[in-house]
Amino acid sequence: MLLLALFFSVNMVANGYIAYVEKSATGIVFWKPWLWEISSALSVLLILPGLIWLSEQYPLRIQGIRQQMLRHLLASFMFCALHLVLMVTMRSFAYQLAGEDYRFDWSTSNLLYEYAKDVRLYLFFIILFEAYRFVIRRWRGEASKLADAPDLPDTTDVTEPYLTQVLVKMLNQEFLIKLSQVDYIKTAGNYQDLYVKGRAYPFRITQSSLLSQLTPTDFVKINRGEIVNINAVTRFNKLNSNDARLILQDGTELSVHKNYIENIPAKLRVVEV
Repeated sequence: MLLLALFFSVNMVANGYIAYVEKSATGIVFWKPWLWEISSALSVLLILPGLIWLSEQYPLRIQGIRQQMLRHLLASFMFCALHLVLMVTMRSFAYQLAGEDYRFDWSTSNLLYEYAKDVRLYLFFIILFEAYRFVIRRWRGEASKLADAPDLPDTTDVTEPYLTQVLVKMLNQEFLIKLSQVDYIKTAGNYQDLYVKGRAYPFRITQSSLLSQLTPTDFVKINRGEIVNINAVTRFNKLNSNDARLILQDGTELSVHKNYIENIPAKLRVVEV
């Protein structure tokens, strides 16, 4: 977030100064070029949370290139439309405060020009978010099944029907994590983050596939995006909304959707008075 704030600040100041210098010969009022750049930057900042969500839900991958291109094409149109609407709204409001009218050029040629700029900005952020997550995964360490590691013998018990441990590669080091050490699992796009003592290790696998490989008496689904290790639960609180809240040994609080409360063993479902 700090890097994004720095990027927008530098970009806004630089573009505002350039716009003012270019328009100064025409006798333009000083604040207008800065308003144009500030409104544009703020509009993009307001859209960014949605863009981050989109990139997390549909990360870039080799498979399904055509479907991804179509999805990002539609998303880029929406990004441009939202950017223009927010930007024009802000400028119109500011002009009204100054007692003037703001008129935006909605001609086809100008809209194509705006889209050409926005699609480059859209792609920049999508690639930036992917690169950021890639670096973070390498720094935090990425988990995989032992059978997927060619240089390490598979030490799992062939008679064990469920996944018991995973291999984590982090900064050129390898170590094992037992699934019994995992407190809870959270979905993050194509990854499942395994949380061990507050640290998350991304595991590239779908939630349904992972859930089918976990010991059902230990791991249960508690909402659409989270799985909890029952052995890490210390308290169960029923809420007025019929949902519930779990407190783990390390103090972490997890929400249990009412549709998944039955997954929690009855001995743990003690309502706190």
